[in-house]
Amino acid sequence: MVNHKKRRDLTTRSVLIVNFNNDLPELEKALIPLNWECASACDLKQSLRIIEQKNISVAIVIIQAGNELQVLNVVSKLQHTTPDVKWLAITTQYPIPSPYLKKKLATLFIDYYHTPIDWGLFSNSLGHLWGMSKLQIESKKEVREPTLPQELVGCSEPITNLKKDLKKVAIVDNPLLISGETGTGKGLCAQLIHAQSAREKEPFVIVNCGALPSSLIHSELFGHEKGAYTGAERQYIGRIERANNGTLFLDEIGDLPLDLQVNLLNFLDDSSIERLGGNCPIKVNCRIIFASHIDLENAVAEGAFREDLFHRLNILRIHVPSLRDYREDIEMLAQKFLARFAQDDSNLRFTNSALQAMLQYDWPGNVRELKNRVLRAIVMAEQGKITERDLGLKLTNNNMPKATPNRLRTEIDTETLLEALKRNNHNVSAASRQLNISRTTFYRLVKKCNIQW
Repeated sequence: MVNHKKRRDLTTRSVLIVNFNNDLPELEKALIPLNWECASACDLKQSLRIIEQKNISVAIVIIQAGNELQVLNVVSKLQHTTPDVKWLAITTQYPIPSPYLKKKLATLFIDYYHTPIDWGLFSNSLGHLWGMSKLQIESKKEVREPTLPQELVGCSEPITNLKKDLKKVAIVDNPLLISGETGTGKGLCAQLIHAQSAREKEPFVIVNCGALPSSLIHSELFGHEKGAYTGAERQYIGRIERANNGTLFLDEIGDLPLDLQVNLLNFLDDSSIERLGGNCPIKVNCRIIFASHIDLENAVAEGAFREDLFHRLNILRIHVPSLRDYREDIEMLAQKFLARFAQDDSNLRFTNSALQAMLQYDWPGNVRELKNRVLRAIVMAEQGKITERDLGLKLTNNNMPKATPNRLRTEIDTETLLEALKRNNHNVSAASRQLNISRTTFYRLVKKCNIQW
């Protein structure tokens, strides 16, 4: 079998020619003067060996009348085993004689030529495939953090316990669910888990399920074949496949549409995917980390999230605490952000009133909000001092009680809902997060209380 972990050296333009009957002998003679190093194979085994030994990224297959089924079967198996290789077909038959061959030419190959051939044009197409393969291989090594991930800052008990938990779950490969409010650092925790795991040198691929357009999310996750739909002009490798041998971080999993949840559940069960428009399962070996700011148990109860998927991904679970739960670390975090972002003004300092305001503030946006407010303050500060006003903090009505599922229906009334909407500029998502309920539940309560805004 081919060693997929071996890095390809794409500095030499090598091409594989799969030629069953030594047809088209002028092909190799035409390509060598155009700076192509050619290697020929006449069967599946030989093709696999050459692909591995010569780091092949583009290949040509010659289709003659009578050998179509044999050739296409070999190419299909090679594409499944060596998905980085791009394929070009040459057929001696024109017009294309059968609907079956037309379909396979459209799905298995980036392009095809029929004899007689303009070799200069053919070499240009081959060079384009070579470049596309190089881009694809580099994208599979995609690691979103350019350097080591930032550390978890804090000495409080909640942060100390979180650091310990991250080390424990990093050494296993089971699916992991990270819960916590928006802005608490769930993505950072996923990066730290990957960095402490045996997969640290492999890809770390991030997918924000709430940010992908619903019309494209299937293709983005699972990929598609050329011609799978109108506009699919070439094969596309999805995010899941890019994470092979590494870690896939699915953020905001609660926003994944129900129909895609079925596909994801199937992937969790058999570790294989099928590109849109394809008919060959592709094995993917990756560790999956999920994250959600909504209560998935509530989402299951409300029919917004599949119960079977929830139980499948909820094997291991880590909860990231809210910033208000470890206020003793706020000053340390603020000083870290100040040192990082105010490098041109190393004398800049927080006033005592600013530090006090940060300790008293409720931080609905958590660590992300703290970072953004420090960034704002660096711009607004004067005379080397950061004040409460520079941070833009308002400390009125910050002690509004949070709702829990057990007291939800007895303590969340019209006044509480209106206050949550007011404090969050009528942003329902932010208001529901502040009350620790889902958006669906928030809308239901708004309707029940006959609130209009």
